Amino acid sequence: MHNKKPLFASKLPLAAAITAAVMATPAIAVDFHGYARAGASTNIGSGGEQTCFGNGASGHYVGRLADECDTYAELSLGDELFSQDGKTFRIDSMLAYSAEPQGNDYQALNGGNNISGIDFANEEVTRNNADPFGGGEIALRQLYVSAKNVVESLPGATLWAGKRFYQRKDIHQMDLFYVNNSGYGAGIENIKAGAGHLSVAYTNADTSDGEGLVQNNKVDVRYAFPVAGGHTLELIGIYAMADLTDQQKDAGIEDENGYFLTAELSSGVMGGFNKFAVQYGADSMGFANAEGSSGGRVDNGNVAGYFESSWRVLNHGVIKLGNNWDLGHSVVYEKAKPHDAGARDGERLSIIARPIYNWSTVMSTAIEIGYSDTDRPWFTESQDLGKVAIAQQWQAGPGYWARPVIRAYAATFFGDEAEAARGGEGIDGDIQIGAQIEAWW
Repeated sequence: MHNKKPLFASKLPLAAAITAAVMATPAIAVDFHGYARAGASTNIGSGGEQTCFGNGASGHYVGRLADECDTYAELSLGDELFSQDGKTFRIDSMLAYSAEPQGNDYQALNGGNNISGIDFANEEVTRNNADPFGGGEIALRQLYVSAKNVVESLPGATLWAGKRFYQRKDIHQMDLFYVNNSGYGAGIENIKAGAGHLSVAYTNADTSDGEGLVQNNKVDVRYAFPVAGGHTLELIGIYAMADLTDQQKDAGIEDENGYFLTAELSSGVMGGFNKFAVQYGADSMGFANAEGSSGGRVDNGNVAGYFESSWRVLNHGVIKLGNNWDLGHSVVYEKAKPHDAGARDGERLSIIARPIYNWSTVMSTAIEIGYSDTDRPWFTESQDLGKVAIAQQWQAGPGYWARPVIRAYAATFFGDEAEAARGGEGIDGDIQIGAQIEAWW
């Protein structure tokens, strides 16, 4: 028989009991952090949903403003569990949710994968679920323990182990993580060494093969130190080694070590910051979009080993232009040499500027102009893409980084990639409009 008793008729529902218990226990002081974005959009030119060109795996090379067609959230819980005589232990965790497209009001936390993966060879996102009422994915992104000042001979250093985002480096307006050796591992960071600080970590990244998972072990060494003029120089070296099983060796799976190097100069400038970095990857870590996350193996069809070597130079930052203006900017150029001696090099150039004018402490207007030109050995010719976007924003305070923000935007894309979008139908010159929220806390 259907129970028509009102939901809140119980004297103490479970949710209320939990809330009461938490509020009545001052000892519980969990740190709660997170990130979220979601929105609605449409194409008022050729109709249908908005077409997006970037993604979180390979970056938005014409800028992420008005180019995000997904719902994504990260929820982090952490707490300091021990503190005595300057020695501390804490635990941190993070769950993430991702769903695309955004065309319905019910998306299960684990109701089917709308995104099946990234086809790097074609640089397209493939979908294995055409049902717009499918769900998204929920994933464990972080779960680790860190302990500070527990190694007596290394005061100030932090010991850690588990799964974490390990000292990632990104260009926010591109959503591009150009150093991202995250995952499972252990290490010790912030070791005082001369004028700077040293961090050493071991991580691994498994890749799949017909003979099962291949474990890739990586050693990550970083040293940051001040240089003349108030700048900071950080040197990063990541060395990767495959650890094949006897069965995998017998099956003839090839393995190749690889390395990934980064030098980054950070500066404070014009009320903001600027970062200039040079990167080089070789052998099994020679993929053009290498972030330090690639493994140490190479095999036929393995994208991490498609390129013999690659290098990248980038400059990005956020500065203030007068009292009411902020400017986010980035330039990225990368070039890669394929294993095939007869194939031409791959290259990519990206230039983006996002000026923001603050009308008041809670309202601003953002304009983002981006251009990219991409060539790959498998392309007939290079493909370019341009974007112009404008967004009216209401945010929690003035400035480039103020969040949460509610945006109403309009954008147009043009160039080769825009003409080839939607299976050749193209959206070149179409106007795409939408509204989006973005928050972090």
